[in-house]
Amino acid sequence: MNKSKLTTGALLVVLLLLAGGCFLIFGDSLGLAAYANADKYTVGDADISSAVENLEIDWISGKVNIQYHAGSGISLSETANRNVSEDEKFRWWLDGKTLRIQFAAPKLFSFNNLQKTLTVSLPEGIVFKSVNIETTSGDISVPAMTADELRFDTTSGDVNAVITAKNLNASSTSGDMEILQDSDIRSAILGSTSGNITLSAVSAENIDMKSTSGNLSLTLSGDVKKLHLDSTSGAILADLASADKAEFDSTSGNMNVTLQSFSDLDLDATSGDITLKLPKAPGFTLDLDSRPSHLNSALALEKNGSKYTYGDGSACLRIETTSGNIRIEE
Repeated sequence: MNKSKLTTGALLVVLLLLAGGCFLIFGDSLGLAAYANADKYTVGDADISSAVENLEIDWISGKVNIQYHAGSGISLSETANRNVSEDEKFRWWLDGKTLRIQFAAPKLFSFNNLQKTLTVSLPEGIVFKSVNIETTSGDISVPAMTADELRFDTTSGDVNAVITAKNLNASSTSGDMEILQDSDIRSAILGSTSGNITLSAVSAENIDMKSTSGNLSLTLSGDVKKLHLDSTSGAILADLASADKAEFDSTSGNMNVTLQSFSDLDLDATSGDITLKLPKAPGFTLDLDSRPSHLNSALALEKNGSKYTYGDGSACLRIETTSGNIRIEE
């Protein structure tokens, strides 16, 4: 490597450090870890007895596993698919009440297909203010997690989690996400470029799910105030107890939506069929824009100009399709 390349590489590391830290892989041979305050981190396995309110994990190539124990304190450990050097071992830093975990030393090193599994063992009943878990090429497995703010971010890996959170933000570039929220949630924002997203929860104030080429699946046993599901090339499946305002958009995928109660429902499909299962009471007014789609309804709709009415017509239903069939079931 010539001097100019070394200078460019050094400048890149500095910029990454100033940006707050990240991890990059160049092919399958070189890795670059960069993050601030590297001198404050401790190397390797640890047992932490101090109070921790926030958890931040930045991982790459392998897995992040969360597990629980009946004792106190937090234990950290890792396993690898080969022997690791001192620079390749993970680092941790208790920054006040924030536990920060990094994949390796902040430097350019020979990667050689290194895969490591980080295990974070937490005391049962622990409640965090915030949790942020990021992976570049690794899965995230969380059997249980309670936090006010919860964030998952993976470039090429799956997310499987059971959570209790007030606010959830999860994203994946090319991996599936399956998340179970076992209580009410204030806000859930989930996005994937090429992966499926599955979310189950009780009730929510706001849910936003988007996928470029993946399926979206949502199950709610309670009420959602505001809901938006958007898939460019994937199916949408939703089973909802109640929705105040719900919007579904699909460019080339089928929609299958079940609602026991709703106030305002909007569906827009460019190239895909729409199947709706709606309650018999109290009723809705349908504003339909379909060309040249076909409408088939098991509910007795009364046509009034460009609109259809069922029951007392109190709820608002808008459907727009370019090429696809529409079926309304009871």
